Amino acid sequence: MILLDFIHRIRPFNLALIIFLFFGLASNAQNVKELEFLLTQPELTQRERIDILYTLSRELTYVDHIKSLEYAEEALNLAIETNDSDGIGYSYRILSSIYAINDNYFMSMEYIHKALDIFEGRKDEEGIANCYISLGHIYRGLKNHGQEINFHSKSFEIFNRLGIKERIGVSAHNLGESLYNNNQFSKAEDLTRFAIRINDSILNLPVLSSCYKVMGLIKENENQIDSANYYYKKVLQISEELGDNAQKVATVKALMRLAEIAKTNKDYNLQFQYLEQAEAFCEKFNSNKSLLEVYHELQTFYLENKNTEKAMYYLNKYNELSNTIHRVQLEDRNRLTESMASIHHLNTTTAALEKENAAQASTIFYRNVSLFITALFLIGLFVVMRKLRRINKELIAQNKTINHQKNELQELNATKNKFFSIVAHDLRSPLASLKSFSSVLVDHIDLLSKEEILEMGKKLDISVDNTLKMADNLIVWAKSQMNVIEDKKEHINLKEVINDILVVFKEIANHKEIKLITSIMGDPYFMGDKDQVEFIIRNLINNAIKFTPRKGIVSVSLTQTTEHIKIVVADTGVGMSSKFRDNLFSIQKSKGIPGTEGEKGSGLGLVLSSEFVKRNDGEIHVESLEEKGTTITVTLTREKNVA
Repeated sequence: MILLDFIHRIRPFNLALIIFLFFGLASNAQNVKELEFLLTQPELTQRERIDILYTLSRELTYVDHIKSLEYAEEALNLAIETNDSDGIGYSYRILSSIYAINDNYFMSMEYIHKALDIFEGRKDEEGIANCYISLGHIYRGLKNHGQEINFHSKSFEIFNRLGIKERIGVSAHNLGESLYNNNQFSKAEDLTRFAIRINDSILNLPVLSSCYKVMGLIKENENQIDSANYYYKKVLQISEELGDNAQKVATVKALMRLAEIAKTNKDYNLQFQYLEQAEAFCEKFNSNKSLLEVYHELQTFYLENKNTEKAMYYLNKYNELSNTIHRVQLEDRNRLTESMASIHHLNTTTAALEKENAAQASTIFYRNVSLFITALFLIGLFVVMRKLRRINKELIAQNKTINHQKNELQELNATKNKFFSIVAHDLRSPLASLKSFSSVLVDHIDLLSKEEILEMGKKLDISVDNTLKMADNLIVWAKSQMNVIEDKKEHINLKEVINDILVVFKEIANHKEIKLITSIMGDPYFMGDKDQVEFIIRNLINNAIKFTPRKGIVSVSLTQTTEHIKIVVADTGVGMSSKFRDNLFSIQKSKGIPGTEGEKGSGLGLVLSSEFVKRNDGEIHVESLEEKGTTITVTLTREKNVA
């Protein structure tokens, strides 16, 4: 649920990162650690930093109010500094939740309405619906069930219209629980069953466990005790499966209701077992408010069983915890009060800056008027100079045309020279080698052993393969120079493309004892020419293996942001000098260099790869050190709204 909500929240965010390392996280604490680690990364944009701060604040809301508040304030400061209205809106929303948890509903209402104003101004229905969820929870805390149902109904309606399945499941659960709180049990049951189906289908287990809790309460209210028992135990089953990620409130509520049912059935041993489980669970996760209720029930249990010593023990535990909670609440409220003053000062400063900007805009306007009047006096001079400028422009244009033609002639001459060089040497040489091998086989086959024939056959196979690759590159290059290649744009699944190519190169890498590592984040799509993209990736991987000695490593990684896709091919090979690197994609300077085991090449592959990257509106960047290896990064621009 955390990952889905985070990814959905960061629509403009460099999902990069971030799609990043959330796969495989084990616990809420681990989520927080990973997010805090992300904040240390220098490549983060301001928008990415705001989204991470917001998510951290949300994750810590029910764990550490003060730390949650600090992250929310930092997100708000940064959002205001960068004029990020989306970030400001979500920062206000989380601040509203923090104040509501601390029973400061006045400030909570102020912040959620500030957030709502921002999202309504931007006509952001998803942001509006999320604010409605917060308003529903605020009115639940105020025991105003009419407004609670009203706002949860609105959020459910919007998410249904938007078709966001994960949020439909959450809002359906919220509305179902609100209807239960208002004693509308039949409607609550229908909606909760719907929420169960949705959340079960997307494996949103924390919300699913809360749905089961509500179903248990409904069935218990209908005196269907067996059904209630079933749903409460489903909550415990999910809680055990999720471990640290369990829904804490639902788990404690299920344990307490099961204990009460056992008590009603006069099964006091079972009642005690559930109370013990609830106590251990609350202590493990610092659920102090719930722990107070558990201590009270245990005190009552021991009093009813005439165990005064144990009853006094839990009475003391209750009083100690109550005092601790009260002290922490005072500290939290003091900090929240300080925060209110700080944020008020920030808003005041922002308003002052807006006034200052308005004054500056007015000054600029009058200055521009003055400049316009001055310009009128210069019109006469401009008319006189116009003819001279036109003549000068014509001369400049003629010079540009001459220089452009000169560059084209140089490029064409280099192309011609490269073509004849490849045909005369790189292509003729392997063909001569093939002729030599075939002559030996024809003239002396009776004198050769089976092993010698096999060895010559292997060499022939390698030579033919290299010659075919060279010929293919030569044909593609010639077509590109004659502009007969048509760019066929289509949606490309880059994950599938890379995996298909790696199937071929894994065998080549294994033959050379090279470790081929892949890392593909997500399932990115790209609008481009599939043949050209496949050509680029094949050449980069082939070159990496070619110039990496045995026992080396070649890694292929694919990452994506909301705007870009990066394909990185890195190796631990021989590397290259800065001079060679600077001319790597130049047809005039390109030169075929043998691989670490004598593999042949013409240098055309990288020249073509560079050209195809440009045809697909991308960029290619090379980092390399001699004897340290090479890293080539291809950056492609994602089309908006591509899956």
